Amino acid sequence: MEKFIAQIVSNYYEETTAKKILQGAYILQYLDNKTKSVDRSSKARGSFANIYAIYVLIEDYIKHGYTSNDLDYSKYEGMKFTDALIRTRELPFGEKIQNHALNSRCNDEFKKFFNNRTTEIPIIRNLTTKRYWINEKLLTMNVDGVCINLAKICIEIIDKYVELKKANFTTFFDELIMLKDNVAKTPQTAATFISELLTPLSDARIFEIVSYVIVKYHFIEKTMTYSIDGHKYDPQKLTVYKTGRTNANDGGIDYIMLPLGRIFQVTEVLDFKKYFLDIDKLIHYPITFVIKQNISPKEALSKIRESAITKYTDKKILNDYMNCFEEIITIPILKNLLKENIENGHLIEKVDELIHQCKVEYNIDQ
Repeated sequence: MEKFIAQIVSNYYEETTAKKILQGAYILQYLDNKTKSVDRSSKARGSFANIYAIYVLIEDYIKHGYTSNDLDYSKYEGMKFTDALIRTRELPFGEKIQNHALNSRCNDEFKKFFNNRTTEIPIIRNLTTKRYWINEKLLTMNVDGVCINLAKICIEIIDKYVELKKANFTTFFDELIMLKDNVAKTPQTAATFISELLTPLSDARIFEIVSYVIVKYHFIEKTMTYSIDGHKYDPQKLTVYKTGRTNANDGGIDYIMLPLGRIFQVTEVLDFKKYFLDIDKLIHYPITFVIKQNISPKEALSKIRESAITKYTDKKILNDYMNCFEEIITIPILKNLLKENIENGHLIEKVDELIHQCKVEYNIDQ
């Protein structure tokens, strides 16, 4: 159990009771799983969508007085979906969170963690009325004959996690600014810093930004020539654009290269369903996948195909999907491209671009 979680529980209860709560409360164990990145580096990925889905519903539960035994939560009409989503997006790092956590992802992940231990799920919803409730059975427990409600503890844990992640991000951004100030004097330090952001455990948003900067400067000096009806046009530079923030509903497009119209999509899993869904979104348009895995592109493609074979016995359908993989770029390739970028003299530009993209991603003013 994370130290800060154990400390918060011990602030409310004496040692023996606190230990029993930590051992028996599935919702606290889930929050423990979701907050482990606080002990990693400032670049470690955060996890907000699922815990914010829990947060806003518990917050609503407390707001309406259901921590008191005098009120019957089962009679509450529930929180409106729109109110829950709006509140989620008001929270730190939550501006671009989509509806998936509230609708299914939080419950699905919880079941994955505890499927052999409980049938309860955190979020209860009515699809007809679009009303949502926190599962009160996960918030309450009996310890030595005393009914304990964990609602306020859950809120305090998530608040503390956000506070720690904010501190981590401030550290990361301070490091970036320091990097900019010293990149000309100590280029190797800057190169090492960027390279260390390319790991499977890096924050998803930071990884997408760093990957974009590397890909952009890989193609920045390349040009293409073409002709239409015999008319030859001047050489055109290949320019890669980032299409939006990391959590935006981007329709399967993270970067796009003009004038070729080449599409890049960043992901971190090797589950074929994620790739095939992106391919379906673009009606089987070829996609270059940038994958947050420390393996070769050949191995990544092989793993994706192997996982898809179990569902797609029709080879023609399977091949139709697999043929849409224009290219795969994994972490080892990105590191090679980074080295190439630096050798071509783009390090200072890359650091500036990295800072600019982080400001856009995290809504940071000058």
